[in-house]
Amino acid sequence: MKLTGREGKLRILDSSLILHDTAPLETGFTVDVVTWDGVTTWANITANCIADDVGYANDFLADNNDAVFIGSTERFAMFRYYRGGAVDYAVSSGLIRLFFFDGTNFATEILAAYITDGTKSGGDCFAQDGYVSFRIPHGWKTGANGVSANLDSNKYYIKVMCTTSPIPDPDADILCPIDGQQFEVLFANMDFDGPLGRPLTEEQLVLNRGKMDSDAHYVKGPDDVLFEPLPVSFSCILDDTANTGEVIAALQCGNPGSTNWTSTGASTKGDTMNDGVTANPAFADTNKKCVNVQMVWEDVTNMKAVGVAYYETYFALDGIKISESADGVILACNGSVYGVIETIYGFGNRF
Repeated sequence: MKLTGREGKLRILDSSLILHDTAPLETGFTVDVVTWDGVTTWANITANCIADDVGYANDFLADNNDAVFIGSTERFAMFRYYRGGAVDYAVSSGLIRLFFFDGTNFATEILAAYITDGTKSGGDCFAQDGYVSFRIPHGWKTGANGVSANLDSNKYYIKVMCTTSPIPDPDADILCPIDGQQFEVLFANMDFDGPLGRPLTEEQLVLNRGKMDSDAHYVKGPDDVLFEPLPVSFSCILDDTANTGEVIAALQCGNPGSTNWTSTGASTKGDTMNDGVTANPAFADTNKKCVNVQMVWEDVTNMKAVGVAYYETYFALDGIKISESADGVILACNGSVYGVIETIYGFGNRF
């Protein structure tokens, strides 16, 4: 597989959470939500759970053999659960399980370490309103109609299950994929530069009264290395149609006024957990706003994609430089990532 900058796209996202199919921003995306009883019975509940309205889906997970398939024509990395006007949250449902369609079946499960379940309460999933976020899996494909005629051929599906049978069974007013406001950058020199991950804490050796014996051991060093900002940079072309000033507005988490970004952005600072336990702190200066940066390179021939996501990235104006060349006006963008860094296999709003 050959990856080149010419096949690369960079997307800037704020922390807005927008339901697929319900906002003007997402016109063109379609979703599909289908339940299965684990044996023979399928039911399409899409109309009842893509908006906060009077319709809702009953008992979408009756036991741990049941599944609900959530799909979209666009890859997604988050979905929302909202009981709303429905009756029951889940009790005794256990942990959530997510599987993806790999071109053949739904046998591959997304690791629990890659899932953030905001619906969990007291150890049970779908026990409260919230968002389920997951890392977009490698090899996620469309064509799930090969598994069942009740699933569409053009959608990316996540199969959702629980580890134990819920009593009572959960109902849903909303059970729908999520996207966010976004802005895509037109590259210039194909010079994207960023780390693949964060450094780990230092291992400090503790000797037994200055001697190495069976009581000697290591202790973890200070956590500050986990939260230090790391540099990210790229350059893009300014033109009179796409991003004359819009890219700067997007980097500042403002309102670039593009098709997919229509209102003032909400900062992503404090959305992730670099240590996996505690939410990152917010800036002391509330005027400093962060965005999420996602870079994806695609192998068009083999329909594969790989990239890196940088969450909670801050671009100071003095780090954005403008210059002129024979090919056009170039904007050099230098930022600092404060949040989680992870490998991705497609664009999708997360955290």
